[in-house]
Order: sequence, then C-alpha cells, then structure tokens
Amino acid sequence: MTLTEITEDMIFDCFAAAQQAADGKTTATSFVDVEEYENQIMYPEFARWAKTAGYPELAKLFLKVAGEEKLHAVWLRELYADIGTPERGEDTQRAIDALTKIRENCDALIAMNRDGVIEKALSVAISVEEREYRDIYPRFRDDALAAGRDEEAAVYQRVVDSEAQHAEWFRDALAAFRASQTSAMLQPA
Repeated sequence: MTLTEITEDMIFDCFAAAQQAADGKTTATSFVDVEEYENQIMYPEFARWAKTAGYPELAKLFLKVAGEEKLHAVWLRELYADIGTPERGEDTQRAIDALTKIRENCDALIAMNRDGVIEKALSVAISVEEREYRDIYPRFRDDALAAGRDEEAAVYQRVVDSEAQHAEWFRDALAAFRASQTSAMLQPA
C-alpha cells in the first residue's frame, strides 16, 4: 500500500465554511450545519490523531474546542428554534469526504511521522479559526446588524470572540509543541 503524505492543504480541505445567504435564517442554517460538523466530525478526528500520536493533552484541546463549536450552534438555535437538523451543505459534505479520504492513510502516517501530522493539524486548526473570526462570521454579524437583527448580530459577535480564543489556544499549543520538539532534538541521546 502506497501512503500519500498528508499535507496542510489536504487537511484544510476538511474545513467547511458556512455560507452567507440573503436571509438570516438560511445563513443561520448553514452556520449550524458547519458548527455541528466541527463539533461532531472534524475536531474529534483531530483529537483521535493526537491521541493516536501520543499527545493526550492536544487531544483534550481539540475536544474542548469541539464542545465550544457545538455551543455556537446552540446559541443560534435559540434564535431560530425551527432550524431542526439542517440539510447537509455541499461544502460540509465535501469536507466530510476529504476527511474520510485522509483517514484511510492517517494511522499509518502517524506511525511514520506522528509529529508532522500533529503539527499540520494544529496549523490547519489555526487557519480554520482565523478564517472564521476574521472573515466569515464578522460578515454574518455585519449583515445581521444592517438588517436590524440585533440579537442575531450579538450571537455572531460572541462566536467571533470565541473563534478568536480558539485560534489563540491553537497558536499557543503549536508554539509549545514546536518548542518541545526543538528541546527533544537538543537532548543528548
């Protein structure tokens, strides 16, 4: 079996972006779909990788963020109680398919280069969270404000703040991870 190296681009393909629509409820439905995907699929898989690679603390961090992604969906469901189970978005399905493809080789690749896979997962997590808090959700907030949906805008602002915190946690984790790798390389054998 030939193993394909897992790249940051491949992992970033597992990111599903919520789609903005002309009306708040359609945007909210896409948002809930994506946040629940991050909660149920993406971050739990990253946690599994970290645990498999021998980094239980990083696994806990991925699961902590997964739990907060679920909370984001809960906040918006409070405004749109009739969302129900959102239809799987095309972008979310593409991300699920990408993650499924990566999973085929992941455990073997972790055995060969555990640190490389984990470093890439952390880098992607940073990129995901930064894109959400810098670009995607501020647009949703601003659109809600412009339409006079102040409660909805407040929820998106809470999400922006939360996603910024997630990015900071992942940046700190990546810095500590890299420092531990450097320290380990400097230790005499």
